[in-house]
Amino acid sequence: MLPPAVADPVEAEPGLTNPDESVPEVAAPTEPEPPPLNVLPARLDLRYRLSYGIASGQQTLVWVNEGERYTLTSVAAATGVAGMLYRGHFAQTSRGRITPKGLQPEEFWDQRGKKHSRASFDTERGEIVLVPDKGAPRQFSFEGEVQDALSLFFQFALTAPPSGEQPAYTVFNGKKLRNYRYEVLGEVQLDTRLGALRTLHLKRADVGDGRFEIWLAIDRYYLPVRMQRSEEGDSVMQLDIMSITP
Repeated sequence: MLPPAVADPVEAEPGLTNPDESVPEVAAPTEPEPPPLNVLPARLDLRYRLSYGIASGQQTLVWVNEGERYTLTSVAAATGVAGMLYRGHFAQTSRGRITPKGLQPEEFWDQRGKKHSRASFDTERGEIVLVPDKGAPRQFSFEGEVQDALSLFFQFALTAPPSGEQPAYTVFNGKKLRNYRYEVLGEVQLDTRLGALRTLHLKRADVGDGRFEIWLAIDRYYLPVRMQRSEEGDSVMQLDIMSITP
């Protein structure tokens, strides 16, 4: 009787694993933690001198931090002789959440005289719904993070100095959704009503929507202490800080 055949041992090919051995799971790459946000007081009241062509006035900006939520309110009105020419006031309000990456707007109100509009932000769906003073609601789609025209100023303050050579922001200005890049021009000493301030100077790199520059006070929570905005061929609108409380 012939003995049972004995199979020759088979060498495992390089790169193949034993089926009886468990294959270790490979962890998915994790997104790096964002740098910590700058700490701001629970409330801040900023008052600016506003100048625009022959008009002048004042603008207030109030920040309220309620833990994981924030409210920002801005009111501007012409004063003196200009107040007779430019009646009414301009008000904006931004409300939303404070996340590890900064501000996440949820609602934005814009009032210009008797006209007003409201926008709601749905970050899960990446959608903004604008309800204007007149006409049908409009929808805007976005990806990633988004700011409104008011929250952007305090997003600068919370995340300054920004990382990267040209930090980018998606911004809803109350009418349109725009992608902006900024050049960080470095530290500048600025003479203000509060005295000489060390500031970080940023300038919008995109020129399609006019020019915009901002100066953040390094020793005052990186708050905006000067802003300049101009459209092509129009006068320059400038805000200069008058007081910060506290």
